[in-house]
Order: sequence, then structure tokens, then C-alpha cells
Amino acid sequence: MKKNFRFLCVVMLFVFLFTSCGGKDAGESEAPAPEPVNLAVEEPVDLAAEEPVDLAAEDEADSTGGNSMEACAQEVSMPDEPAIPLVLCDNFEDAETSVMPAVEDENKWGALKTEVYNGKYTARVEVKRDNAMWLPVPSDELRDFIFQVDGALTSHSGHPYHSWGVYFKADEETENYYYFLIDNNQYYYFALIRGENRTNLINGRKSEDLNPLDEGNTITIACDGSTYSFYINGKFQEDFSDNRLQSGKIGIYSEMRENTTLDWEFDNMVLYAP
Repeated sequence: MKKNFRFLCVVMLFVFLFTSCGGKDAGESEAPAPEPVNLAVEEPVDLAAEEPVDLAAEDEADSTGGNSMEACAQEVSMPDEPAIPLVLCDNFEDAETSVMPAVEDENKWGALKTEVYNGKYTARVEVKRDNAMWLPVPSDELRDFIFQVDGALTSHSGHPYHSWGVYFKADEETENYYYFLIDNNQYYYFALIRGENRTNLINGRKSEDLNPLDEGNTITIACDGSTYSFYINGKFQEDFSDNRLQSGKIGIYSEMRENTTLDWEFDNMVLYAP
């Protein structure tokens, strides 16, 4: 079983990756170097001509405006009160300010299109073989974090099996990462991927807290060092400890089988980290 694992710069470049997989078990980019700026030839700025900034008005807008991270996070229900700072929140109300990019990509294995539409981050994926979808979330490499996102399947054709979840502590050089997935059979999984090798840490556990994927679910993952706490729809599932991966990137992940077309929508994405 071959795993192709690549990352991408979410501001300027997105790469749609596919990963072969079987049964129920279950990326790399370089940002272009910025052009040097010759400060000596920059036009001088007439500070006296600048419009004054009303800081009080900006503070008021931040505290009441719908697009500030704090206002966004206040609308998201977390299982527990986070003890670490909020670093990202996106309710996808405005495509211009969303942290997630609009993408359209196609290759011989399938096609992917994502966009912010009608208050959701939507992803349409068509595959010709067993594959996986990666939607990186812009962030630093994370060790400790709390990440939460809503997801729902809005249409489906093809193979009946499909799943979605979160990958995290992903390393582009070693091709290592963890993932937590929920599937259409109401099972959840936790696995460690190291190159082409998979270690199933939680190999399919039934949860009565899981809704059918087309009805929508909320996944919350809290990481404290090497201990991971998993929640589905605000309900605690279990803890698991594994120290083989220390830090890395995070994003939304989905697996599907060959000759399948899926439409997903995601909402209320929040990330807390030190």
C-alpha cells in the first residue's frame, strides 16, 4: 500500500493528493521566495497626510463584528473551556477573509474543487481509485492543540464506504502523521502513518454518538503532549497516548473508494494552540 504524502502552501498553492487504501483501514510544497524590496527607492510617506485611525472604533468593531476570531469562537460550542489561546477561527461567512483557499485541481486519478459557498467550506471530490483528500489548515507546526470542525456529506455516488476526519502532527520530510476518522458505518479510527506503514491505534470502534455522515458531525481533538482526547458531537469518546510523533501540521482528511464522487461541507473550524 503506497502512501503519497505532500504538503502545500495554502496561500499560493494547493496540491490534491491521493493515497491508496484498502478495506476499512484506513504533501509537499515550496513557497516562492519573495522578491527583494529596495527600500532606498521607496517613495517617502507623508505621515501628516495620513488619515487618523480611530482605535476606539476598531476595538468596538472587533468586539462586536462577526468576522473577528473572538466573535467567531463565541458562536462555537466546545466540550471544555480551552486553557490555551485561540489562534484560528473560521465560520466561512466571507470567502474574502476565509483562511481556507478556493481550489480547482485535476489529474489522472480524479478531481477536487473547493470554495466558500453559502456560509460553508465545500469540497467536491471525484476519484477513479481508492484515494484520500487533504485540506491543509494554515498553522504552525503544532505540539499541543485543540482543533474542532463540523463536517457533513451533502451528496454521494459510487462506492458506499467513505469517511472523514482530521490529520495532525504531519511531517512532510518523514511522511509521518496521525489521523482520526469517522465513517459511514458509525465507527471511528485513530491511526499512525509512517511512510508506507500504518499502525492502527484504535481500529474501528462503534459510537452511538455518531450521526449518519449526511446529517453532520463535529470532531474535536485535544492534544496535550503525547495524549490525545477525542470527542464526537461534544461527547467524549476516549483518550489515547502515543509519543512517536511530537509535532506537525494539521488539516481535514477524507478517504473514499474507487469510482466515487462525494460532496462535503465544513463549518465552524477553530484551533487553539500555545
